[in-house]
Amino acid sequence: MMKSFGPLSGVFTAPARGGEASSLILVMHGWGADANDLADLAYPMSLRFPGAAFFVPNAPEPCSMNPMGRQWFDLADSTAGPVAAGKLVEQSVAAAIDELGLEMAAVALTGFSQGGMMSLHCGLRMTPRPAAVVSFSGALLSDEGIAAETGHPSVLLVHGTDDQVVPFAMMQAANAALLAHDVSVRCVERPGLAHGIDPDALTAAIDFLADHLPG
Repeated sequence: MMKSFGPLSGVFTAPARGGEASSLILVMHGWGADANDLADLAYPMSLRFPGAAFFVPNAPEPCSMNPMGRQWFDLADSTAGPVAAGKLVEQSVAAAIDELGLEMAAVALTGFSQGGMMSLHCGLRMTPRPAAVVSFSGALLSDEGIAAETGHPSVLLVHGTDDQVVPFAMMQAANAALLAHDVSVRCVERPGLAHGIDPDALTAAIDFLADHLPG
């Protein structure tokens, strides 16, 4: 179902077991896509997390190259753009957990491509911090502001070795930068995978989140 939390609207999936949510998994889509692109991830993830609510918001801006899609920020503006979009994500998450009766410790921020960049950007700077952050085929836009925080969520980076859109080296760079800031990071390489999420990548994310979220 379509639903709005604060400034962002998108596809919301209630807990598979019914009743109140025990956790919230936010999924941010990539550049040029929209919420429908990743909404189907809720079903396989709900098999492991029947108490989780899922929210896949539409990015706030029309895509500069594909007006039918959305973008979190323009590709030419990777500094101020993510900051502005990040504020909207934070406001949306705050509205969601208020309505669902959750704490940030029961929230995971996940995303693919530009959405993965946003999950890292927001998840490493939000206070209170979320339980976990997952970036599929993403990148760390900047480590500015991370060192000032006390404590960080655990991070999973998943990336295909044959990614020609966001090169695999971006995961390696993100891993090095996060380790330098004492962030707990796990990396999963997907040999031969291009720019996408395959079943093994999704399984890795589900297993990772199981260590940090209630079911």
